[in-house]
Amino acid sequence: MTASSPTFVGVHHVGLPVTDIERSRTWYETVLGFRSVLDEESEDRIITVTLEHPSGGIILCLFAAPPQAQAMADFSPVSLAVASASELNRWENHLAALGIEHTAPRNAYLGWALDVIDPDGKRIQLHTREGLSGDAS
Repeated sequence: MTASSPTFVGVHHVGLPVTDIERSRTWYETVLGFRSVLDEESEDRIITVTLEHPSGGIILCLFAAPPQAQAMADFSPVSLAVASASELNRWENHLAALGIEHTAPRNAYLGWALDVIDPDGKRIQLHTREGLSGDAS
């Protein structure tokens, strides 16, 4: 990057297509701890829900788009950063206590990770940045 190149300070938000706004809102709030901060309505229905995580820095916009939501389930995961392997273990315990199916933490590329599936079948990966390397065991 040259001295005159513009910069970024982070990601503002991530938009996720969903088949059922209310079902997904409830899941992201209950399972991952997000809080609703804004609903966008069109005549008689909610078309977008904006959620923010209380730990700061993560904003998700869930928008009604059933075909895209179903197609996205076949793609790479949405990965949310977790501070450490011990915090990932706390997430594993949290998910287990809620009875939410998830993978066990595993050594992954660029850290440790576990996966949980959202109501539309999208893989949400909780991923650390510990032990950054190109090798996964």
